[in-house]
Amino acid sequence: MSSSDRAGRAAPKGGLSAPSPRRTFVAALLGTALLAGCTAGPLYGTHGVGGTDVGAGAMRLPYAGRIAITEADTRTDQLVRNELLFRLNRGTPVSDPLYELHLEVTGKARGVVVQSDGVSRSVIYVERAKYRLVRLSDRVVVATGERSATVPYDQTVQLYASQRALKNAREEASKQLAAQLEIAIASSLSRSAG
Repeated sequence: MSSSDRAGRAAPKGGLSAPSPRRTFVAALLGTALLAGCTAGPLYGTHGVGGTDVGAGAMRLPYAGRIAITEADTRTDQLVRNELLFRLNRGTPVSDPLYELHLEVTGKARGVVVQSDGVSRSVIYVERAKYRLVRLSDRVVVATGERSATVPYDQTVQLYASQRALKNAREEASKQLAAQLEIAIASSLSRSAG
């Protein structure tokens, strides 16, 4: 388009030209095609496995209060167990469980950067969990696996500050690990229900 062509055409009021019907159709078609590709659903929502309505913001699994977790042996086990009990059962007390989750949790701090005085300053706390989900009606193992979480923290020459940093790292790793286990268990139960 030359400058003389532009000068001969008057711009509509408001300065913008209206989109052509063809462009509108193509944009709508493209938008529909993009939205059609969205098939994954959220872990949390109003519909559970098999379309079961479990309430807004509640866990997708219809097994709240029906998943027991074996007793903890260590403080690290207990942190993961408590977080996972809440996540799986949404605060509902476990009664007449359908499944039992067996957990083995280990945690270890590993030094990364050692200063000239020989003190490790940057540390990584690694927590690992092995799990086995058993259906209690027939003692069939529904799922097994291993998950891990890594949380970095700084260590100082002050003993209290270093202990507190380790405690915070352990709590954070336990939360991350419980979230990973929740997703693994939810997908395993979803597959076994479907």
